[in-house]
Amino acid sequence: MLKDFILSNSNAVRTLVHPDVRLSISDIQPDIDSVTLYKTNIVEWLKPIIDLSDFYVYPTNGVTEGLNWWMSQETRAICMDEGDYQWVKPRGNIYEEAIKYMSVPSAIDGNFREIPKHVPIALDLAYIGSTTVKKLNISSNVEYVFYSLSKPFGVRNVRTGWMFTRQKDFRLDALIYNAKYYNYYANQVAEKIINNFDIDFVHKMYYNKQKYVCDQLNITPSDSVWIGTSTDAEYAKYRRSGDTARLCLAGVYNEET
Repeated sequence: MLKDFILSNSNAVRTLVHPDVRLSISDIQPDIDSVTLYKTNIVEWLKPIIDLSDFYVYPTNGVTEGLNWWMSQETRAICMDEGDYQWVKPRGNIYEEAIKYMSVPSAIDGNFREIPKHVPIALDLAYIGSTTVKKLNISSNVEYVFYSLSKPFGVRNVRTGWMFTRQKDFRLDALIYNAKYYNYYANQVAEKIINNFDIDFVHKMYYNKQKYVCDQLNITPSDSVWIGTSTDAEYAKYRRSGDTARLCLAGVYNEET
């Protein structure tokens, strides 16, 4: 039963690897010997949604490693909306100098949000790639951006990821671009995916299934195809903020729908 499946699989959003993506990366042989300058096409791939041409790019093992590095270096207070990605912990006196962490689309409900312009922002794009193309216009107050293919393309165990910074990070620059230390296999997988699949590929593949499941359960489809939301008390366990529950639909797509 669809509802029972969702009720038992919504504590975390664990997404799928589409068969075409799985086939595309299946023949990659890990490069364990090279000492090669790090290169990526991620800025160009993201351009239909966000232009990060003015940022420095550093590969990370998933969004989480990027967040860990940022938080370890950050001297300001960190604030965030209730229910956003729980790995980030607010700290410090937010009434003094502070930076706001936020995910867009939001980890709260999988929907796009307006990005404030009046406060420094650390922007997590983890669900981009599972939505339709929608332009995000950012201003200079966005100081950090984090991205990974884990959520949209389901390759969470490979730990692809990037951190984008307005200012050069000299320690990461020395490690990655000078010493050439980075996750070569994750880079191989990431570049194979972004060079073979458009940024809205996942959305196109699963949009109809998302609509079907949401219609069957009388819940609301989110901007991310992996998520639906509901204010029904039956789903109260999965509320992250207010009375809206975030429900993971990904596992259902492997069922007969």
